[in-house]
Amino acid sequence: MTRVITIGREYGSAGHDIGELIAKELGYTFYDKELVEIAAQNSNIAPETVKHMDEKATSSLLYSLASGSYSTRGAAGPLYYEMPLNDKLFIAQSDVIKTIAKKGNCVIVGRCADYVLEEEADVETCNIFVYAPQKFRIKRVMEAFDIKERKAKERVQKTDKQRKTYYSYYTNRNWGEMANYDICINSGTTGIERGAKIIIDYIRGLEKQ
Repeated sequence: MTRVITIGREYGSAGHDIGELIAKELGYTFYDKELVEIAAQNSNIAPETVKHMDEKATSSLLYSLASGSYSTRGAAGPLYYEMPLNDKLFIAQSDVIKTIAKKGNCVIVGRCADYVLEEEADVETCNIFVYAPQKFRIKRVMEAFDIKERKAKERVQKTDKQRKTYYSYYTNRNWGEMANYDICINSGTTGIERGAKIIIDYIRGLEKQ
């Protein structure tokens, strides 16, 4: 049985940084954008194309029709080949997530990993959502990209909207809804290191059971 910590996060809430701290402390493998790169290679999608597709959904009905029956590992039917690249990437990404989850304990950021792994045998998940007040997130984005407050606010709002749409489209669930997660962390209150420690202590408690 492997353990996978999945992290959903609001933009600018430090979900990536918290995930890295958790993985380092627990000795887990850490995955974020690497998943997209591996999936792109497996599905023969050009790297420059992938950068604009990460965690963005389409409005295609073909995904709903094909995703239950087709996988990039096997012989995909005609619906798969007609699907938009975003949907093909999601299917390829899901295959990658399922594969790495069974190889060993890991932390996976984003990409609907909580949903993808929900019914996987021999994989135990701990699903985390990291959020923070918008002012906190805007400040972090301003500092990270050296941009003005207005631009930072636009980036935060746009990215949150994209992530919400992406998650809802592929999972039919509400992004950020507490019932979907084991722990919800307000990084604006806890800070990055303390937020990571809360999750680490929780996981270590599970390991003792």
